Parts: sequence; C-alpha cells; structure tokens
Amino acid sequence: MTAWDEVRDLIDGCDVDKLAAHLTGLDDAGRQEVARELPGHLKLLRQETAAPGLWARRGDWAEPMRVAGAGSLGGAAAVATWLNRRDLALLEWEAPGDTEALIEVISAREPQWQADLVTRLALRIRTSDSPGTSLVLTLLRRTGVTPPQHDPLVAAWVAVPPSASKLRKDPLLDALLPRIFEAQGIGRALREERSSPLSATSWLGALAVLGSEGRVSRETLLDGCVSRFLRGGDAQDLRFFARLHELLEPAYTEVEARARDYLRLLPTAPGPVAELSLAHLRRLDRLDPADVTEALEGLLFRAEAGLVRAGLAWLDRVVRQAPERADELVPALASVLGHQAYAVQERAVRVAVKHARHLGPLGAETLREALAALPPDLGGRLAAAVGGEAAPQEEPEDFTPPELAAPEPPGPFPGLPASVAGFAGERWAHTWQSGERWLAGFVRFAATDREALRVALSGMARRASGLHGREKWYAPQDWFTAMAGELVDPGTDPGPAGPRRPGHQARPDRLPGEHAVSRPHRFLLRRYAEVLAALKADALPPLLLATPTAATGHLDPAEFVSRLEAVEAAGAEPLPADFQQALLRLPGTVPPEVVTRAGRLTSEAGRRAARRLEDGPVAPETGVSWRYTENTDDYSFEEREPRAAFHTRIVPRLRAEPTGLTHIDELLGGVPAGTWGEHGGHLDWWPAVLPSHRDAVAAHYLPHLPHHWSRPEVHPAHVEMLAAGEGPAGAPIALLLAFFLAHRDQSEGVRLLLRMAAAGGLPADALGRQLALLTARTEAKLPHATAGLEAAARQGAHREVWAVIRAALPHLLPRAGQRPGAGVSDLVILGATVARWAGARGEIPELVPFAGRRPSSAFTRGCHRLHGLLTSVSAAAGPDPSRPGKAGRDLRDASPGPSG
Repeated sequence: MTAWDEVRDLIDGCDVDKLAAHLTGLDDAGRQEVARELPGHLKLLRQETAAPGLWARRGDWAEPMRVAGAGSLGGAAAVATWLNRRDLALLEWEAPGDTEALIEVISAREPQWQADLVTRLALRIRTSDSPGTSLVLTLLRRTGVTPPQHDPLVAAWVAVPPSASKLRKDPLLDALLPRIFEAQGIGRALREERSSPLSATSWLGALAVLGSEGRVSRETLLDGCVSRFLRGGDAQDLRFFARLHELLEPAYTEVEARARDYLRLLPTAPGPVAELSLAHLRRLDRLDPADVTEALEGLLFRAEAGLVRAGLAWLDRVVRQAPERADELVPALASVLGHQAYAVQERAVRVAVKHARHLGPLGAETLREALAALPPDLGGRLAAAVGGEAAPQEEPEDFTPPELAAPEPPGPFPGLPASVAGFAGERWAHTWQSGERWLAGFVRFAATDREALRVALSGMARRASGLHGREKWYAPQDWFTAMAGELVDPGTDPGPAGPRRPGHQARPDRLPGEHAVSRPHRFLLRRYAEVLAALKADALPPLLLATPTAATGHLDPAEFVSRLEAVEAAGAEPLPADFQQALLRLPGTVPPEVVTRAGRLTSEAGRRAARRLEDGPVAPETGVSWRYTENTDDYSFEEREPRAAFHTRIVPRLRAEPTGLTHIDELLGGVPAGTWGEHGGHLDWWPAVLPSHRDAVAAHYLPHLPHHWSRPEVHPAHVEMLAAGEGPAGAPIALLLAFFLAHRDQSEGVRLLLRMAAAGGLPADALGRQLALLTARTEAKLPHATAGLEAAARQGAHREVWAVIRAALPHLLPRAGQRPGAGVSDLVILGATVARWAGARGEIPELVPFAGRRPSSAFTRGCHRLHGLLTSVSAAAGPDPSRPGKAGRDLRDASPGPSG
C-alpha cells in the first residue's frame, strides 16, 4: 500500500488517533504524497454528502481530514487555510474536534513553523466559540508564542470561567489579562458574573484572589477598569468591570489619584458606572470647586432619576457649606426642573425653595425661566419662592384606541411527497416540520417502495458507522442516519454496549436517560427510536398516525381516525410513542360524527382513541412557584421575605392525573429543573409536541429563560408558537410574556401580547401578577414593561392592558412606611390613562390608602387620579366596559387555571 492508501483508509475509518500517529511517522515524500491527494479526496467526500436525500454529518470525516492536512501540508499558511475551510468546519450541533490529535501532528513540526501557524490560526478566530479556538489556546500555551493583538482571541480566552489556581498557572495570564480591558465583547461575555455571592470558579473570584496575593497588581486591575469605563459602552458591556472595580474596594489615595477620570465619567457613563464614580468622589474632601461645578452640571442633566437625586443631594450640601456659590450652581439646578420624573422635579423644587434666599437677581431669573417645564402644582410652589407664573393645568389626552384585528388562522401542514424521488430530494432543514415529514416519509416508503428507498438512502447509509461509537444519540438527524444504515445494511449496528457477546443481545436503545435531556426533547427522540427498533424487528406499520395536518402541529380528528382504520386494516399495531403523540395533537373540540366513527374501531388503540375523542384532552394543572436561596438556605417567598442578598429561582408546576399512557404521563407529570448538558435541546420543536397544551409547554420552557450566554434560551418566536396553540393559558405563559415585556426592547413582548389579546387567550390577571413579581424579585425592569404596556394599549389592547395593570398594582404598591419602587409611579399614571380609555370602574382596595394622602408626589397624584376615575362611575351603569365582551375577548374566561 502507498502512504496515501494507508492514510485514506484511516480517514474513512474515522480513526484520528491512529491517523495522527501514522502521519508523524511519515517521511517527506510520504507527506507530499498525502498532501497531493487530499484535495481530490475532499471533493469526493463533499459530493457524497451533498447528494439529494443525504443528511450525513460532516463531523464523521471533517476532523480526520483536518488532521491529515495538518500533518502533511508543507507551509504554515497552507495548513491554516486548510483548517479553516468552510467545508471542514464542524456544524454547530456537532461535538468539538479531536484537538489532541491535531496537536500531536502539529507538535511534530519545527518550533518556528508552529509559531507561524498558531499566529495565523489565532488571527482567524472570529467569535469566542469559533471552530479551532481550543486548538489555538492550547498551542499558545505550549509554544510560548506571544498572542497577537486580536480581540476575538481574548474573548475565547475568557469564555471558560477559571479558578484562581488554574489562572495563577496559566501561561497566557500576563499577556492577555491587560487586554480584557481593551478588547471588544469581553464585558458582554462576562456580564452575568456576580460579585455577591462570589463564585470561586469565576473571573471575578479568581482576579480577587490573585489581586489580594499580588500575583496580579491592583494598579493593573484598577487602571484597567477605569480605562475601560472611559472607552465607553452600554451598561451590559461595563457591568463586569464595574463589579470588579467595587470588589477591589479602592482606597482613599487610589480614588484621589484617579479623581479626574471619575469626574469625566459622571456626565455620560452608563448609570452603574456613574453611580460608583459619584460614590467614590464624594469621599474626597479636596476637590477643586470648578471641577465640582462641572461635574454637577453634567450629572444633573442626566435622565436617570437615582443619579439626579444623588446629584441634588451633593448640590444641596455644597450650597449649605458655601451659600455664596448658589448662583454659580443654579444653571445645573434649573436643568433638573425639566426632568421627566415627577419625583425628581419635586426634589429639585424643594432644593430651590430651600436656597432661594441665597440667590441673586440673575439666579432667580434663571429659575423663573424654567417654570414652564414644571407641572402646575410644583410650578406654583417654586413661583411663590422666586416669582413668576406657573403653567396651567393640562387637559387629558384626547385619544381613542383602535380595535384589534383578528389573527390569521393557521395554515395546513405541508403534504408528503408523492414519490421516493421527491422524498429523497428534499433537504433536511433542522425544523420540526422537516423532522415530521422525513419520519413520515421514511415509514410510508419503507412500506410501499422499500427498494427505491434503499437506493435513495444508500449514500447516507455509509455514514451510519460513524454513529456506532456513540452511546447516546441526541439529535433527530443521528436517528435518521441510523435508520438509513439499518435499511441498507440490516444488522450492522452493534448497539451501544459494543460488539455482541455470545449469549447476550446488543441493546438497541440509544435514547438519552430520563435526566439527561428535557422531557419534550426525549419524547420526540422516542418516536425516532421506536421507528428504528420496528425497522430492525421488521414490524413497521404502514404509516404513522401523528403526522400533523395543521401548521400549529395539530392533527385533524377525522384524518386521525382514517389512519387508525388503515392500520387496523393492515393488521398492524401503532407504535406507542407515535400513537400517544397523535393523541396529544388532537384539538379540544371534535365533531360528533367523528366520535361516532371512532367508536367502530376494534383494536385496543382504536378503543382508547375513541375515549379520547369523546372525553377531550387531559387537563393538566400548571402554575409557578417563586423561591430563593439566601446564603445556602432555600426558601419560598410565601414563607418569608429575603433578609439578605438572595438568588431567585422560578419553579414551574405541572401535574396531570395519570392516563396509563407512559409517555404522556411523563410529559405532563412535572418539569425537572435540569439546564445543563443537552437540556433545552430543540426548543422550537416543543410547541408542536403539545399543541393543545400550550401552558404545559410554557412550564417546560421556564427553566430555559435567558440566564446564561452559553445555554439554550427561550426566544420570542417560541412563545409566538404557543400563542397560536390551544389550551388554557395560565401562570407559565404569563411569566414568559412578562419576561419579554420587561426586556429593554419591548417590541417582541408587545407583539406577543397583541397576538394573544386578539385571539382572546391573554391570561391578563396572571400576567399582571407575574409581571409584578418578576420586576420586584429579579433584575427585570418595570419601566420597560410599562413602556410596552402603553404601546400595546395604543394599538388596541387597552382593555387587556388595563386588566394587566389592575392585577399588577396590588403586588407593587408599597407597604406602610415604604416608598414606591422604581417605575411604580409611572405604572399608576399609565393605569389612570388606560382605565379612562377602557371605561373602567371598580375600586382597587390596595389603592385607597394612597389616594387619601396629600398629593405631593407623582405617585400620590397618580393614585388620586386613578382612584377618582374608578369610583366616579355609578355601579348601576351595567357590565364593566373595561372587560372585553363575549365577542372574542373575554378575559375572565382566558385564564381559568391557577395563576401561580
């Protein structure tokens, strides 16, 4: 055999370890021979996997080809180009390449060549998870090459949180640590790291330890944080650096040495950075008066209410200590009078009235010119102190919201191809629709035209051997490839336990364990597993029952009965998971004639189907529990309120009476809390698994709300699929809606709210409660949600929005002796506006105490206005017009289950 023949056999056998060892032993002539043949072999492999009807994974041969190129091509530039070819890049769902094999063949080359290669590879990294990043970092550590100036390389380095012991010994620490304060994207990647509680395996924890022991200098860390603040960026970009800065607890002298930089941050830095800068500056007692004036002018012009209030307190202290500076500071004070928050304006008026006696004619005139920016009541108080005339009382906005348009009905599910050629010619699209069509097509053509199907799938079957070394298969395309292999070459799969031993049967079940993946993910994999098992046992039915007929995933009851009749006529038995999936896809309402027809079925499956069609779907109970961890103890919010720093956990509730159908009972029997490993896979497939139980899907979604940059996340598109489904909507769906409404960009949340409102399925009461709890117990922002609710109300959902606000307020209004939380005043004010649009009435008991107070703030003024509006209409006026009528939008019927 030639050198190429041996290498080719190792590539086709996907044995990268033997391949690496063989390549390192080749002489120059052998390497040159392999290098000449590689491009042609790559072209052949590409043609095979690009043939119609093949889903074969490039990962079966991509890594051996990468190793072969790295061990045979001559120049470092050629190897770098080879390793970064798009047709050799692993797909996002595939496992990382065998880095050790690549390192082995690269380490056999000359040191200068290795340095050239690693620099070239490093400069080709585009994101922190680009293919090859692990290889690059390993080579940099082993070769000692100075890392090139390349931001994505730094992002790749910080992508894995270290421990102090690992970071202390990392050869890249000294070279790359200063760059985390300069490289773009680092702050965004580390934004979820927290300084309380401080994790030992985090960048914050590791740097805190190394800074305290002197392995990393405090100067490097403090100067790095401040320089990063000065570079700019939004709050998310700078959150990590702000937490690191405060974790270092700068001493008085360290703050004093950087005072000019902190002053420069006050006018424009994101809120958290400006807050920490102000807090440290106010510790100093030797600031230049001109610097203080400049800082206050920038600070008091900001929009953030908390910062402006802090600035007003600073200004108040300065004028108390030096009254002669009142005129100098009055322009800064006047700028606050036009602030959008009433509470801030009121605070500024108090400061102005307090120090009005220290103002000269010019200072008083400056405040008089600002009177027009104040509400009439505040303007009157200031005018009494400095003269002038307050603005007149504003009239309510004259606005009539439009009516909501009914949503478009869902379309049909695409029909199956009429022939094997059409089936094999379709491309795998990695969607639930594609998965359903391929599964149904395989079973149909295996029954009607097996030989043509075998020929069409022969190319893909050659890739099946690459799956046999894996104990578990997590992706539908793995099962399809295995099905093709079994169809073309029956009996070649040895099973996950390895080769069959005498007297022992190989286990065909490569399903992930019940705790290894989310339950909806495991349920959909069961259907592929049982088709493969039936194929091996020569027990495939003539067709599948569960293939949807509607784009939502629903199955038409009449078509379901027809399929059952066909299976009975063939003397076959339905596959268990397929049968149970079909039951879950039936709608809630079934025509009587279909129920009668189903009653004539004679098989056990037919009789059970007839009972489901007559009785309707299972009615699971759903809800949400809020828990938190304080120190190391776990509590429910209903047990006690937190007393110290805490971490919130959302625990979905899902329970249904057992049906005796194992797979359905598992799906509806609870939501395991797993979010690691493969949990959260195929989230966009889940609504089609349970299209008539959308709240159950929402419960399964809750552990996967965006919480970590490297984990699967629920997106608005997933919730939109639930909005098009059926079944009661309760606390789980409400919490999903609340999450996206309280996002900085509320547009997706508004769109989802409008869709559910137009369809008559919005759980308004549950949404109000969950929105209140979410914004009170997590970092979600009530002002964002308020803006989203106003946008939805102006687009026609004013009745629903009022119902949401009415349900939220009892949970948001402050308790005795407390001040209203951030954004509560604005929600009360919006409530008064939307209640007027909706013609609402009916007292809110929790609002009454605040409506009885003196209207001295935006909050109490809003409470007065809202309470007066709700109690001014006679109770004898008939049904509450703020509630949608029976014609499509009855909120009282929209959320019959528990609200959580």
